[in-house]
Amino acid sequence: MPTKLRTFALLLLISACLPQPAGAQVKCTAVSPDCVVVGEWDLSVGLGAGVRTNPVAGRSDIPLYVIPQFSYYGKRFFVDNLEPGFTLHEGAVHTINLVAAPGYDRVFFSRSDPQNLLVNSLAAAPGVGAGAGGDNLGSGDGRSAQEFPTHRRRTTYLAGPEWLFSYGRFAGQLSALYEVTGRHDGYEVRGAISTPLIQTEHSLIANAGFTWKSAQTVRYYYGIEGFYRPAAALNPFVKLAYSRVLSERWTLNAFVHYEYLSDEIGDSPLVSDPSVVTAFVGFNFKVF
Repeated sequence: MPTKLRTFALLLLISACLPQPAGAQVKCTAVSPDCVVVGEWDLSVGLGAGVRTNPVAGRSDIPLYVIPQFSYYGKRFFVDNLEPGFTLHEGAVHTINLVAAPGYDRVFFSRSDPQNLLVNSLAAAPGVGAGAGGDNLGSGDGRSAQEFPTHRRRTTYLAGPEWLFSYGRFAGQLSALYEVTGRHDGYEVRGAISTPLIQTEHSLIANAGFTWKSAQTVRYYYGIEGFYRPAAALNPFVKLAYSRVLSERWTLNAFVHYEYLSDEIGDSPLVSDPSVVTAFVGFNFKVF
């Protein structure tokens, strides 16, 4: 068995051997703030104003005005926006899933990325979208006349085990993912923990976590052949999310998300800002 496949199989085995008393996500058959309805599609649309800053030199920030969201949870199979999955084990405290998720970093290089289309229905601003070939990006260090011709970043998907857990007022998530679309054969480990700060008619949730990206992943997006060859990167983040239910279909939502980019990414000549801020405030309308 090839080394990469052996490593991926080992990650699956480690996840399957985690303690299993089970589910951070509770499934149910009636609407409740603490659960999702089994066997029904959920579609909603966020309408408001927001922005995702773009750390890539010469690229505009990404406006957020319309944020569609859809999900379906069956007995085992589920899909949440662009992320399908299958539940292997579900219990009161721990849940083990197999999930697939798109690579995130492409959103900064191509406005046609599905993750940008999902959160932004507007056309790309002139000069922002990636061309049909490679990306020609400024150096980000003041040498605006210098350009680095690089490869086109294509849509990628990662897949692997996900562990959801709860402990008192805390809920957590840990996933180990391998890039299965053959673009860079990299790995990512994503982890997060959240807790409610306010849980009345108002809801305020605090989140903190990290994304570890292997060297192959970082080089695919931020490396420059023969010039800059970064190693693996660890990006921490924090997030605050507020919501208040106004009616059966309308909810007031707001969130701010801050991610710090590791030096391996921030030092790339393609990057001009070592952080990403995403913020949004608006109203969510539940279609069905």
